[in-house]
Order: sequence, then C-alpha cells, then structure tokens
Amino acid sequence: MMRRFIISTMLAGTMALPGQMAMAETDLGEMVGTIAKTLLEQQQAAQESSLWQGVVENGSAAAYRQYLDAYPNGTHAREARQRLSNLGGAPVAQNNAARAEADLGLSRASRMAIQRRLATLGFYRSGIDGVFGSGTRRAIAAWQDSRQLPGNGYLNANQARMLQNGAAASNPAPADPATSAAQAELDLRLSRSQRVQIQRNLIALGYDPKGADGLFGTGTREAIRMWQRDTGERVTGYVTNAQVRSLQSDAAGRDPAPTENRAAAIDEELLGLTRDERVAIQRQLISLGYLNGRADGAFGPSTRSAIARWQGDNGLAASRYLTAEQVRTLRQQARI
Repeated sequence: MMRRFIISTMLAGTMALPGQMAMAETDLGEMVGTIAKTLLEQQQAAQESSLWQGVVENGSAAAYRQYLDAYPNGTHAREARQRLSNLGGAPVAQNNAARAEADLGLSRASRMAIQRRLATLGFYRSGIDGVFGSGTRRAIAAWQDSRQLPGNGYLNANQARMLQNGAAASNPAPADPATSAAQAELDLRLSRSQRVQIQRNLIALGYDPKGADGLFGTGTREAIRMWQRDTGERVTGYVTNAQVRSLQSDAAGRDPAPTENRAAAIDEELLGLTRDERVAIQRQLISLGYLNGRADGAFGPSTRSAIARWQGDNGLAASRYLTAEQVRTLRQQARI
C-alpha cells in the first residue's frame, strides 16, 4: 500500500507544482516510465523471493536445483549451491558448470539455435522457445553423454559453439507439431503486456493460468490447452494470432461492462497485490460467505462476482475491482 501511496504522491505533487502547467509531456512520460521500470524490477525480485521461500520450505536437492536453473546468478544462488552441496544432491562440478554456462551470456536467439540443433540430432522434442528448462537440460546431457563430453546438462563455450555451428550448417529436420506451434507463437513476438492480457482473458473465461505475470509457464500452457480443447481448436498449448484475437473477443463478451470497469481495473492493478495477498483476500471473501471454492490467487469470474456482491452489500459501487481502502475494510470485516 505504501508503494501506491508514494507513486500517487509523486504524480500528484508533480501535477500540482505552481507555474509548471507547461511541463513537457516527455518529462512526465520519462517519470512514469521510470516508475513502471521500478515496479517491474520489484515484481521480478518478488517472484524470485517467492520461489526461494518455497525452495527453502521444500528443502530438497531437486528444489535447490530448480532455483539455480531459474536464477543461476540470483540473490540466493550462493546459498542454494552451498545447501545443495551439504545435501549431497549435486556435485560441485555441476554447480561450476551451471555458473560457467551463465557466464557465457547466451542470447535467446543462441539458445533457440541450440535447441533446434538438439532437435535435429534427435535429443530434444519440445518447444523451441530459448528457455533452458528441464527438457533442454536432459537433451544437453544426453548429447554430452553421446560424445563423452563433460557438463551434466550445462554447456561450456566450446560445446555451445559446436551446437550453434552445427545448427547453421545443417538443414533442420521437420519439426513436430508441438515445436511448430511453439515457433509460430514465438514469431508473434508477443510483448509482456500482451502475454499478461492473454492470461487475464483466460482467467475471465474460467481457465486458471496460475497468475497473470506475463510468464508462460506450465500453468498458462495447461490453461491454453484446456481452452483449445473446449473450443475445438488444435490442442498444442501455444496460441496463434487468430486464437489471441478469439480469446480477447470471448473475454470481452464475458465482461458485462468492460469500458466502465477499466479505470477500476487499473486502480486495482496499481495496488501491486502479490499472489499471497490475493489468496488472503479470497479467503476473507470465503469466510464472509461471498465466495465458494478454493483460494488460488487467481481473480477469475467467481472472485469478481464475489467482490461485486461484497461491494454492493457495503454500499459501494459494484465495480468488481478493489481499491486500497476496500482491501483494508475487507480485512477488518474478516477479523470480526
């Protein structure tokens, strides 16, 4: 809440300065851009912190490896490697290999080229997305084993060059349907805001992508597959341009008043509610009898309807989106 207050104060103070009515729009744009960048950095830090908390609670070697795969140079990377070493779940050599690969600074295009080469060689059979997840790691490890190379699923500079040069020199093998669908989606060059909107559309239609953060993980892929299956589309887990438009149109049709609620939706978005805070709000609505089901942190149609009913019963405009004051009021009511 303090972050929203600070942002509001900054904007209000800037607009209220006497004699500054002729301020250039570019100055305001730069200030808002800086604020947005700061919020994005804070969101990314919060995501890493949330993953780390879950990893510590889990305490397994697999959990620490998952964190290091996602954040090889993260805030807690050194601690994760130490704990992993203490558990005996991964040799020091593998940790060194992960750090060495991270130091290469491979671009997304380079990672995609490596995945394509691994697919051509028959080691990789998943999406060409430039993300080195568990599937890519297994493919790299299998390729290394076939050539008696070190690495345990992580590449050194020579190995990366071998795979990239091989990708450039060879004719790619025909892609399987999943790879083709992934490439087609990648070619759309969806921005982060567009990905967030797709996730919100899925939520509005009753499909839970496990958050609207612009990151298309397993939750979003499964939500897309379920929507494709229910609408008679080819089930791939990846969207086409036509499907993006269809999702937008279907979600807009489900929203009874999208234009009227847009300002309220923006105000709620600026609160920067974390997933834990959304879960807490849903639990409060459940305790007050407005929401049935489980608290999963996804504000879908059921949660929006519950918010609207609560707002109406409390003499508030039923916008279906919460303000900071309403969040505080809801918390106080839940404690009674």
